[in-house]
Amino acid sequence: MKRLTAIFLLLALLLGTAAGCSEKPADENGTTGSATADTPAADQQTEPEPEEETVLTDGLPESDMQGFELNILHHSQEWLAWAYNVLEADELTGEALNDAIYARTDAVQNRFNAKIVTETMREVNPDVIAQLAVSGDSSYDLALMYDLRITGAIQYLADMNDLPYISLDQAWWNPYASSIFTIGGKQYASSGNFSLSVLSRAGGYAFNADMMNALNLGSPYEHVKNGTWTVDVMMQMADAANQDINGDSQQTNDDQFGIESSVKEHFLRMIFGSGVALITKDEAGYPVFSLSTDDVAITKMQHILDVSSHGGWYNTTSQNVDSSDSMVAGTFQNGRALFVVSNPNSLSNMRDYDFNFGFVPVPKYDETQTVYYAPSFGAELSVLPMSYDTASAEQIGTLLEAMALYSQQNIVPEYIETLVKTKYARDAESAEMLAMAFDGIYFDFGINAWQEQVAAKLLKGSFVGLAGNFGSVLQTMQKSVDSEIKRLIKQIDKAG
Repeated sequence: MKRLTAIFLLLALLLGTAAGCSEKPADENGTTGSATADTPAADQQTEPEPEEETVLTDGLPESDMQGFELNILHHSQEWLAWAYNVLEADELTGEALNDAIYARTDAVQNRFNAKIVTETMREVNPDVIAQLAVSGDSSYDLALMYDLRITGAIQYLADMNDLPYISLDQAWWNPYASSIFTIGGKQYASSGNFSLSVLSRAGGYAFNADMMNALNLGSPYEHVKNGTWTVDVMMQMADAANQDINGDSQQTNDDQFGIESSVKEHFLRMIFGSGVALITKDEAGYPVFSLSTDDVAITKMQHILDVSSHGGWYNTTSQNVDSSDSMVAGTFQNGRALFVVSNPNSLSNMRDYDFNFGFVPVPKYDETQTVYYAPSFGAELSVLPMSYDTASAEQIGTLLEAMALYSQQNIVPEYIETLVKTKYARDAESAEMLAMAFDGIYFDFGINAWQEQVAAKLLKGSFVGLAGNFGSVLQTMQKSVDSEIKRLIKQIDKAG
């Protein structure tokens, strides 16, 4: 059992007890997290021996860094408002997540006699990284860039593998996600959990629990725990929710819908949740676009399209794949949609909704798939400016690893608890669902780096209007994506 999923068990117990004392909860009706939960047999008469949990340690050598400053540059929260980007807390305020971040900084600084300094700017664009490299400015030891803009600066980025002690294969670095930015054996970006940005964008769905109960559709949570939460099951629920509730025999915004979402957010969740990769790699570790010859991937995408054609998904023909169609916009908030695409950051916008709701991970393609994937895109990722002081590599690596593991053990659980306790997700079981999502962070180069070049073209060609035609659409895309790959390799070669 993954550590985060284990942590949820304690959270669920505490939250469930608190709920019993205050209000009745809603009725219960890449390298990723487990799709099932461990439960003792119903007829077991004796308490099972508790499973001894291995305490994780970073294994870092203790050292006195004599006041070394780790300088980090990243985006302002105001600009990257759709993700949670707070890296530092100035003081203790009594707010649990703020105080956990403060405690991390204090603990790491005192342990190594170092100082962690963060600076924000509106946008850390490629030109900012280029200017550092060209001028030889080593002011920043680490920068966090918006994922879509990383390839624009790739010739100015150093290999993060050159930093000692960083355990990129461990959960606190989201190894599958980070591996997407390993190109030709070099690590150009990574996703360490000292920043909650990527976790805050972990894709899933919020659902209207009251509507789920009224329609007698059962419990999504039970499906998730039993490994039966699949594309087919979710879309059957969505189809059942699609109803002409005003009786005018026309589909209008006043009716009830299965899913509120943009084309991009819904279908990319379904695609990546099914384990489909838009961009893969060759034997040398460079990007490859071979989707047109991947029969398994095309079969999955066609099935996703087919089960979305029965009413649960509103068949929009709008080429604006980033926004919900006006037909369904606002229906979840108004209690007239069963599902809405969501992530931990957007759950905060639901605090005042006047119905019970929960959060579930993206469904699997089918029951043979063993894991739940949580697509995360639109966050900031760590990069190493080429101009960093290589003489400080040991200090940089040590501090980043210490921050990442400390965050995994202390801040990520606090983040889950904060989301649930503040009723962003209104039941204890959502804690388990959030932990599963965090264990299953999923990147794809076709969205995290090349959204317009790959994902948007596929969506507009095949998913808008449920058009299909995957063969012709993918063949049409081949030349332009191959050109993008050649351009990227040329950029990398420039850096030597």
